[in-house]
Amino acid sequence: MERRQLTRRQILKAVGAAGGLAAASGLFGRMPILADDEPEDSGLGSFGPWSAPKPIQELASPFNDFHPAISRDGLSLYFTTSRYAAFANAIVVVQRLDLTRDAPWEPNSLQLVNNLNFAGKSTAAPNLAADGHRMYLQSNRLGYGHLFVSSRKHTHDDKGWELPQPLPGTLNTTAVPPAPGWSAAAATYFRDPNTGLVRMYWTRFPGQGHFNNPNEDWDIYVSVGDEFGNFGPGVKVSALEPVPLPTDPLGTWSRDTRTAIRRDGLEMFITSNRHGGLSYSGGPIENLWVSTRTDTTTEAWTNPQLVPNVNSGFGEGGPALSWDGTTLYFFSARNPSGTPGNWQLWTSARSRLGA
Repeated sequence: MERRQLTRRQILKAVGAAGGLAAASGLFGRMPILADDEPEDSGLGSFGPWSAPKPIQELASPFNDFHPAISRDGLSLYFTTSRYAAFANAIVVVQRLDLTRDAPWEPNSLQLVNNLNFAGKSTAAPNLAADGHRMYLQSNRLGYGHLFVSSRKHTHDDKGWELPQPLPGTLNTTAVPPAPGWSAAAATYFRDPNTGLVRMYWTRFPGQGHFNNPNEDWDIYVSVGDEFGNFGPGVKVSALEPVPLPTDPLGTWSRDTRTAIRRDGLEMFITSNRHGGLSYSGGPIENLWVSTRTDTTTEAWTNPQLVPNVNSGFGEGGPALSWDGTTLYFFSARNPSGTPGNWQLWTSARSRLGA
C-alpha cells in the first residue's frame, strides 16, 4: 500500500474544517510523517547549477517589491514593498494557490501583516526562524536602524504575528548617524543543527562613507544568542570582506547587506556592490554573491564569488533560500529598457545531486 505524505498546511486545513485537533486524530489516525518536516540535521549534499532566473509574474507591480522570506513549507512568501502610501516600506504576505507547494502565488491573498508595520516608517527584510514561530526584521520606527523580533503561536497563521519588540541583548545601539555603530539591519537567523548554537548574521553601517550613497560602507557581523534569545554586540565576519584593490582609495569599503544561509550552515548568499560584480553602468551596483565553509564551527568563509547565472548587472539582492536549498528568491531591477527598473521578485532553481 502506498504511503501518503501530507504537508502540515494540508493537515491544518482539514483540522480547521473538522473542528480541531481531536477531530484530526479521527480523520488521520496516527499523524503521518509530514512532507515538509525533514529533520534539520539531514545532509543536503551537493547541488547542480542555478537556472536562468524567472520573474514571479503573478506578483508583479509598478512599486518596489524586495527582500523576500519563504516559509519552511514553501506555502507563504513574505516580502517588503512600497505599495502602501501609509508606510515608507511594509511587510506583506502572500500564499500559494490552493496551498499546494508547486502552485503559483495567489495575488488575491496578498495582505499587509498589520502588527509588523508602523505608519510613516519603514519595516523591512523579514527573516523567519526555522521553527516558524519567530520573525526577525528591521525598522526605523525608533528613529534609527534597529533589529526587531516578532513571535506567533501557530506557525500556519500568517496574520498571527505579535507586535515586534527590539531584539533583546546588546546587538542594537542607540547611536544615530553619522556616529559609528549606527544602524543594525538585515537579520539572518541560524541555528546550528549539529550543536544547537544560535547565531545572528546581520549588517551594520559603522559611519564610514556617505549614508544612502553607493560608497557607504556596510559590514556583515555575527552575534551569538543565549537560551533567552539575547544577542551580544557581535563581531565583524572578516572573511566576507572584499579583497581591496591597490588603486582603490576606499580600500575594502563596500555595501554588504542582506544575507541568506543554507540550513546546514555551509553556504551563504550575500548582497554586495563590491568590485568585480556586473554593472550596466560600470559603477558600483548590487550583485548576489555566494560563499561557503567546510563546517559550522568556524567563520572561515571562502572569498565570495558571483552567483553563476543569476546576476544581470542591473542590480540584484535580498536573497532567501528554500528549506531544501533548491530555490533562490531575490529581487532584481533588470529591465529590457537598458536601465534599471523597479525592484521585483525573481527566482532561480537548482537540483540536489544524487537525491
